Amino acid sequence: MPRSVLSDPIRNFKFKVTISPDQSSGLRSYLGTDSIETGFSVVSGLTVQNEMIAYREGGMNTHPHKMIGQSDFGPVTFTKGVFADNDALYKWQTFMHTWAQGDGNPGAAATGNSDYRCDITIHVFDHPVADAKYELPNQDPVAHNSALKMAYKLHNCWPASYYLGDLNAGDSSILIQQMVVNHEGFEIAWSSPGPNGTATVSNFS
Repeated sequence: MPRSVLSDPIRNFKFKVTISPDQSSGLRSYLGTDSIETGFSVVSGLTVQNEMIAYREGGMNTHPHKMIGQSDFGPVTFTKGVFADNDALYKWQTFMHTWAQGDGNPGAAATGNSDYRCDITIHVFDHPVADAKYELPNQDPVAHNSALKMAYKLHNCWPASYYLGDLNAGDSSILIQQMVVNHEGFEIAWSSPGPNGTATVSNFS
């Protein structure tokens, strides 16, 4: 008996990342776009750790009570190849200190609001199908015809570090860039049964 497509685990290799500054942020002007939509080779480190607070109570001699404290969200790492005409991640890094540098920062002239935080949305799609399309340069970088399976959104993100890969004349690997992002929490939108039995997932804006 054939297995239902909906029963298969979600594949981890077809996804799109959207980095969205606040509407009033000068980062939009500095980047020259309302959002960064791009592909990454690896997105890793989505975790949450819940603090445990232990306390003793008189008459309870066998063990302490345990209650939840604050939740800490680990940094997320984004890795992709370097393209000569795509400097958006580096520009986000340089803009981040506009609040401290004032007019001495290249981004300061472009903004009256130096908020450097962004929301990041990752859409995860079904495994590739024959009619999947990838657009030409200067257009939407990825046009997914396959079904959206899940999505998650990171809130109030900012660059913790930016890394540009090593150069090596004895190697033929591609040049990579990597950004580690701090954030203040995430939401996950899971697939749910839709009309006619199809799977649907909330589309974060």
